[in-house]
Amino acid sequence: MKINKEIAEMSEYCIVLTTFENKEQAKPIIDIILQEKLAACIQEMSIQSHYLWKEELCNDNEILVLIKTTNELYKVLEAKLLEIHPYETPEIIRVDIADGSLGYFSWIKEVTR
Repeated sequence: MKINKEIAEMSEYCIVLTTFENKEQAKPIIDIILQEKLAACIQEMSIQSHYLWKEELCNDNEILVLIKTTNELYKVLEAKLLEIHPYETPEIIRVDIADGSLGYFSWIKEVTR
């Protein structure tokens, strides 16, 4: 079976999720990721997180960050986040993009390394 070239190109992209205590904590890390061309676009949103940490139930306001990048850059991005993220065990989750605008994907490819 022949794979459609457009579908293959879409599978090159992903969104990486991570969280921070607040916008002030997130901003310098967002800037580093963009300056190092590890992502094309980063969005942030306020969320309420509920989780178990060291046997304690926690409920915190956090900033969820959505990082648009390529699968090829994921390991470099993950290493950078682990290096500079202030959390002891940061959330770093890669979500493959199954479909989307080819123009947007082209832009991601153009502005990342």
